[in-house]
Amino acid sequence: MKKEMTFPVPAAAHVRHAVSIRPALFAAFKSYCQRCRWVVSLSSRYSRLLETRVTPLQALHLLHVQLAFFLLLLPCPLLLWIRLLLLGWFALAVAQCRRAGLR
Repeated sequence: MKKEMTFPVPAAAHVRHAVSIRPALFAAFKSYCQRCRWVVSLSSRYSRLLETRVTPLQALHLLHVQLAFFLLLLPCPLLLWIRLLLLGWFALAVAQCRRAGLR
């Protein structure tokens, strides 16, 4: 006896739709963050400090690197593996910052 399993078409279409909505939500959140008043203000401050044009996305990358750096140097007793995780996070943040066009 041959056993077969079939799925109704609407259920399969719903799964594909649910998977494709995640990048759209991420893109919407990213564009919202880039238009926020404080991000635009932060990017203008970075532009004045670095004497080059810094976009809001680049400002968010710089903020990410700064957060990772300060948490890495936090003066509290942490386990060695936690420090290594923070070091890896900092290295990844620097790599993302470089890919964003900041050197």
